[in-house]
Parts: sequence; C-alpha cells; structure tokens
Amino acid sequence: MVTIGDSFAIVALLGGICLSAWALIMAVALVFPGKAQQARGRLVNRPWVSFVVGLLIWASAGVVSAGMLASPLPLAKLIGWMGILGLASIAAVGSAGLATLASERLKAMAPDQTSYASLSKSAAYIVIAGLVPVLGWFLIVPFLIFASTGAGTAALLIRDRRSVEVPGFMP
Repeated sequence: MVTIGDSFAIVALLGGICLSAWALIMAVALVFPGKAQQARGRLVNRPWVSFVVGLLIWASAGVVSAGMLASPLPLAKLIGWMGILGLASIAAVGSAGLATLASERLKAMAPDQTSYASLSKSAAYIVIAGLVPVLGWFLIVPFLIFASTGAGTAALLIRDRRSVEVPGFMP
C-alpha cells in the first residue's frame, strides 16, 4: 500500500536528483570552461559519433562496473562504484558542453540575458527534459547520457595546445 508519505518521498528524491544534476552541470561548465567548450565542439561537429562512442563505453565499462556492484566482495563493490562514478564524471563534462551549446542558442534568441542566466536556464532545461514521462525516461535521458559520455571522453582526451604558466612559479 502506497501512502502519501511515499509519494512525497519520491517527489523529494526526484527534486533532489534534478537539483544536484543541475548544480553539477553548472559547476563543471563554470570551473572547466575549456573542456566544456571542447565537448560542445564535439557535440556540434559529430553528435552521432559521440553517441556511439558513449554507448560503447557504457556497454563495456558500465556493464563491467554494474557486474562488480553485484559481487559480494567489498573490494569489487568499491571498484564497481568507482567505475560508475568515473563514467558519470565523464558524462558531466559532456553535459556541461551540451549546456554551453544550448546556452549559446538561448542567448541568440534572447540577447538581453547574461551569460550566466542563459547557462543556468539551459542546464535546467536539459535536466527537466528527462522528467517527461516515457519519452524523457527512455529516449531523451539515455541519448543525453551516451552523447555526453562520448563528447566528454573526447574533450578529456584532447590536449590543450596552449601552455599553462603559473605566475611566479619556477620549476
């Protein structure tokens, strides 16, 4: 029997997950703007390649990590969690690139917005799109996760050609 408290708990859980996902996308986009721009470029130029690469990564590393989570050994569970969280971190970089792309398009439609406001709104739109029943759960979210993982992988593997110099630091 489902009580009203159970319903409230589910709604609060979904709200917390959405707020956390929005905050993660915003944080990655603001702290790592170069990697977010590289992921954005990958999503613009090769979206289907990003999707297929992300699908293959989740089909291999994600399945192995999920299998390790089912193991009764604590070390295997730890490695499984590390794998899943590592893949989620890569997907967060790609999602920040997607939010940056959506932010640019949103700002083109409403040029009076600040960059932060358009990035915030676009990240919220991406997260909220996953709440749409059936279509969002089984089509939008998997596509975004796989494409973001592929774009995030490409962004993390691309070396930035500019040298990083720290003022006052002598090696």
